[in-house]
Amino acid sequence: MALAPLIVVIALGVFLPASGSAGQSAAAIQSLDRPLRVFLDCRSGGCDQEFFRTELAWVDHVRDQKDADVHVLVTGQGTGGGGTEYTVRFIGHGQWEGQEDTLRRHSEAAATDDGRRRLLTQVFALGLARFASATPIGATLRVAAPSAAVPGRQTTAADDPWNYWVFRTNFNLNLNGEAKSDFTNLNANQSLNRTTAEWKINFNGGVSYNESAYELTSGEIFHSYRRAWNVNNLTVKSLGDHWSVAGKAGASRSSYNNQQLNVRVAPGVEYNVFPYSESTEHELTVQWTTGINHFVYDEVTIYGKTEETKWDQTLMSRLNLRQPFGTVSLTVEAAHYIGDPGKYRLALFADNELRITRGLSLRLDGSYQILHDQLYLPLGEASDEEIIARQRQLATSYRFSLAVGFTYRFGSINNNVVNPRFGGGGGGGFF
Repeated sequence: MALAPLIVVIALGVFLPASGSAGQSAAAIQSLDRPLRVFLDCRSGGCDQEFFRTELAWVDHVRDQKDADVHVLVTGQGTGGGGTEYTVRFIGHGQWEGQEDTLRRHSEAAATDDGRRRLLTQVFALGLARFASATPIGATLRVAAPSAAVPGRQTTAADDPWNYWVFRTNFNLNLNGEAKSDFTNLNANQSLNRTTAEWKINFNGGVSYNESAYELTSGEIFHSYRRAWNVNNLTVKSLGDHWSVAGKAGASRSSYNNQQLNVRVAPGVEYNVFPYSESTEHELTVQWTTGINHFVYDEVTIYGKTEETKWDQTLMSRLNLRQPFGTVSLTVEAAHYIGDPGKYRLALFADNELRITRGLSLRLDGSYQILHDQLYLPLGEASDEEIIARQRQLATSYRFSLAVGFTYRFGSINNNVVNPRFGGGGGGGFF
């Protein structure tokens, strides 16, 4: 049920204020004769907009940030234990222009969807309280402290019987079919991770098996098989706010790529223009790795090899922005085999969502890769069946994908009403 009047229970040490700006003085704030207008902009898991509108019924929810008194921007990133660290920015508009507060809160890996949405609702209520104090509801707001507040502190490695190690096992079996075809997919994964401020250690491995069967017009049955496994390690050491060094090691097998065995060991270094502590808002990293690769092939390659060893180096730059104007993610990568300059790869990846103007937003996702490093291609032509069933990788000099979309919303600025009948909120159709 809605929180009216609002009761915010604050335990010492629960919320971690990350930043704030004084902006206008309190004396300059004018009382409003209407509810506070809030635009909730949630870009992380755990966001249930209908729940937020129900629980935060003491503010007006608007569908465009241009109409808001406060823009609530929520971003999240994974923690070492498999949970999520939420960063919630309260960005003032109108008479609060230039004022901003930031709160952080953690959810555990085992938290339910309901637990995450209630955690976020509590953070929203706390952050919005100071703005709402200038509205008619302000006279009824109150803050209640727990009866026995205990100063909190974060768990240290000495307190943790697992010493920050987190284990995850995943197994999936998918079966589907019809009269003339069937498909089987089996995969299993295991990961071991330990994350602290100084070190990040990740081990992961997995196996997958895919089998398809098709009845052809001739009455014959065509079977397609794809098998793969991999084991990997990444160990990263923090070197201050901007630098880190790492070591990577891995081994894999892929029938699709004609690789009976692919072993790689590579050290690397990374520089972040922004402090790593600000990664929920912005990142601009440059990463360089160099390593040795050993390949053993299922079949003789187009270069006449059954196995070979190659040195490589990779330079990658990544930009991530999570700002009120939208989300920008761009990655540029260049790699080549040392001593063989003709074998190289260039790639660009983009994942962007931008607000252009009131009600209008643009979604642009895509990638483009120039490929001249397919050492593993088997000698000989693929059969028609292998091509159709994508049983093996084919020769190509490029690869691309593109998705573009526009969204335009207009009409009432209000977004308060929740109606769950026939499957949820508004906007749905018959098809």
